[in-house]
Amino acid sequence: MTDETPESRVQEIRLKREMRAADVARRANMDPSTYNKIDKGKRGVSPQFAKPLALALGVGRLDLLSEIGAPISFGEIEDSAPASDQVARDALNVPEIDVSPQAGMGAIVSDIVEHQQPIDHWSFPRTLVSAFISDPSKLTIIRVAGDSMEPDYCAGDRILVDTGHTTPSPAGVYVLWDGLGVVLKRVEVVMGSEPKRIRIMSINPAYPAYELALDDVRINGRVVGKWTWK
Repeated sequence: MTDETPESRVQEIRLKREMRAADVARRANMDPSTYNKIDKGKRGVSPQFAKPLALALGVGRLDLLSEIGAPISFGEIEDSAPASDQVARDALNVPEIDVSPQAGMGAIVSDIVEHQQPIDHWSFPRTLVSAFISDPSKLTIIRVAGDSMEPDYCAGDRILVDTGHTTPSPAGVYVLWDGLGVVLKRVEVVMGSEPKRIRIMSINPAYPAYELALDDVRINGRVVGKWTWK
């Protein structure tokens, strides 16, 4: 915390949060010179800047306007929810399913999504996920078990699975039911095969690859992310 004497309510909030003026201006998408005038009390906070400044500083828009003595019309109340509420609305909650795809030779035969209840939920910025996934509502998180996908996927890792991606193209790492259980494997279509077959491979060379008819497996989803604890 700095010993600087605040010159405005906005600056007081910024200093309490130990933020730099340049960082607040950047987060609020404001011209630095305009923000500096507000920060130093040389310019009031207009409704145009109230919402982006509130989000940047982590306070409610209505609170920010009222605390600096600016007049508030009923039109301001609609967007005056605290920044934390806005963040909650913008968050994407992804369920974690209590099914461990065995990264080895066997697994529990189970439907990974429809027949399992979430044991937890993970929160992500919706805009970030939506930039990479067409339908974020299809995402789920599951825990890896076994060693056949080491070193890329180790027992205990959490993986983010797009259950809306149920076609094994392009080649990649998928969660699938192979007739014996739910497994985590690298999958690719065998070119020229008719009817279509897929090659199912481990990363660990101790586990051999095998092929199955595409109609004999169920692709539960494509792996699009993972978490590894160091």
